[in-house]
Amino acid sequence: VGAHEGQELPLYRAMGFRHILLVEANPAVFARLNASVAGDSGLELALCAVGESDGLATLRLTTFDQSSSLLPLKLHREVYPEIEECGTLSVPARRLDSLLAERPGGVGDFNLLVLDVQGAELQVLRGAEGSLAGFDAVLSEINFAELYEGCALAPELDAFLADRGFRRVATACFHHPTWGDALYLRPAPAQPAAGRDSEAGTLA
Repeated sequence: VGAHEGQELPLYRAMGFRHILLVEANPAVFARLNASVAGDSGLELALCAVGESDGLATLRLTTFDQSSSLLPLKLHREVYPEIEECGTLSVPARRLDSLLAERPGGVGDFNLLVLDVQGAELQVLRGAEGSLAGFDAVLSEINFAELYEGCALAPELDAFLADRGFRRVATACFHHPTWGDALYLRPAPAQPAAGRDSEAGTLA
């Protein structure tokens, strides 16, 4: 969610992912994405924002289109003063639950959720309550300061995902200490003790 031009697609393919859904809200960026991945098998594209409700959303455009967001710039203005808001656009908005429910395979084709939505991560997750149980991992941008007005900070994201069985296991801040990427995993089920029949509860 927040696919931009699909820059990570070769990495996903190298990792063995067979079913991939790329979601991008900006129509101009989506056109470039569509052109760059045309004919790629096992790949689906969706032109919409993803959030807490179905309908319309206001996308705030910036002079560097990877910083466009559903939220206004805040500390981002100080960290990256060369990037400015340059307009707004009304775009279709979907809950991830709705978007995936319309697919023939539903959420069952996917086990990793990737979020690159410039501060709107919690909005996406709140609209994915029904889908989260199907994921083994969430890879999300994470904010340690309010780069975007009203964005969820790390403790909020951690708490929301912890309540749904995920734990943050890795964090990387490659570009600036105010934000980075975080990997959340759902712990694997405990393995039955050796020599014990896990279903019958009797010794093998």
